[in-house]
Amino acid sequence: MELRKTTVHRVAEAVLEGEITAHQLIDKTLKNCSVLNEGLNIFNAVAGVDATEQARAIDEKIKQGGELPLAGIPITVKDDLCYGVLPTSFGSSAFSEFISPVTAAVVESLMEAGAVVIGKTNLDDMGQGSTTLTSPGGATANPWQAERTAGSAGAAAVATGICMLAVESDSGGALRQGASHCGVAGLRPTTGRVSRHGLNAHCSSFARVGITAFSCENISGVLDIISGFDERDAATAVCRKGIPEIIKTPGSEDITIGYPVTAFDFLQPELREVFEQARDDFAGLGYKIKNIDLGLLREGLQAYYIIALAEASSNHARFDGIRFGKTGEADNLENMYFQSRAEILGKEARRRSIFGTFLLSKGNYGRYYRQALKIWELIRQEFAGVLKECDLLMLPTAKNLPRQLKGEVSFLDEWSDDFFCAPVSLSGMPALTIPAGQVNRIPVGMQLVGPPFSEKTLLAVGSTSGPRDTGTL
Repeated sequence: MELRKTTVHRVAEAVLEGEITAHQLIDKTLKNCSVLNEGLNIFNAVAGVDATEQARAIDEKIKQGGELPLAGIPITVKDDLCYGVLPTSFGSSAFSEFISPVTAAVVESLMEAGAVVIGKTNLDDMGQGSTTLTSPGGATANPWQAERTAGSAGAAAVATGICMLAVESDSGGALRQGASHCGVAGLRPTTGRVSRHGLNAHCSSFARVGITAFSCENISGVLDIISGFDERDAATAVCRKGIPEIIKTPGSEDITIGYPVTAFDFLQPELREVFEQARDDFAGLGYKIKNIDLGLLREGLQAYYIIALAEASSNHARFDGIRFGKTGEADNLENMYFQSRAEILGKEARRRSIFGTFLLSKGNYGRYYRQALKIWELIRQEFAGVLKECDLLMLPTAKNLPRQLKGEVSFLDEWSDDFFCAPVSLSGMPALTIPAGQVNRIPVGMQLVGPPFSEKTLLAVGSTSGPRDTGTL
């Protein structure tokens, strides 16, 4: 059974009906992990025996009449999400052997439904980045062109067929850009829809937990399972009385898709052509296309990084070698802090901590941070206004093709890769990345953005429109 060519529902049905056991499925999956991980560097840790035991337990529940909607489905978990069986490194070598006492809420929900965790996936330094280039274990290679980055190790795992679902975090766009670069689908949900319990967030205001899968149909199959109120995450209080879904079914109602013409001027010609074709494809499917204006994308990127750096400075303060992390050897307290933080925080995390402290310092707080908060509110108003004129919004996901694994990239250039994703993060709206086409055999993805709790509409539209021209690995 080739996981890339089927659906979550079909695989779970096969396990429940005895066509294949969960143990057989996971055993085959783990063998694929060993073969593919060597060349791509997807995993920080592979479950092995633990995954096999999970699978056997699922087979036993099925024999006893248990109904598991995700029976035997192999999933991966990004290594900034806690999992009480495998080490959770947070993207720091200092935590490479840390076993969390808790498991992230999303992972718990999926496992209760019968999913099996096969490994923890690679990520940037303390989860800060959208390329994995700053990972202490080295970058994850793109399955389509191994000399380029995957953007997200979870997306690489899905694209290669190692797993069917990848649980990932997304702050400035890591999940969405990874899906774009690897030719798969990735959903960043509405603020408060999915619990963040168990996520190590460097910027709490924007960090979300989402799902990457080979198709929109596979994401649809787990959305209700991971959604809902969780008393351990106050943001999910919006779901306490149920989720106010906005559902428009393609074909039953006219759906208008907003096309921000000037936004595509920031792309290279070959990338812009992909989105012009995607726009025409939507029109050919019967969707109405409306030209709109988004004038604050550049300011949104700047505001995002000011706020994210400030929050990183605050969130990193706990990694002092006393409360969290390894304690450095030193002859006095000050040197102990220096040694501990140098070991825990990599270059990118230290950079963000320093910049964030500067932005929050006296004289700079009002000059930068307060102004960024004003831009944040303007971004929310702009997206809300646009989505009153149309049902969905179409945007690029990544400004460039995936970065080369070798070669120097300035941190400002790397931050600029979030140009189209960071403003969406500020808006709080749900965003779905789906394949839009290819440039030089490298997948290019687009974002569909909708009003709060319109994920099912996004997924329905995404299912009818793609994947486009993704070819085969």
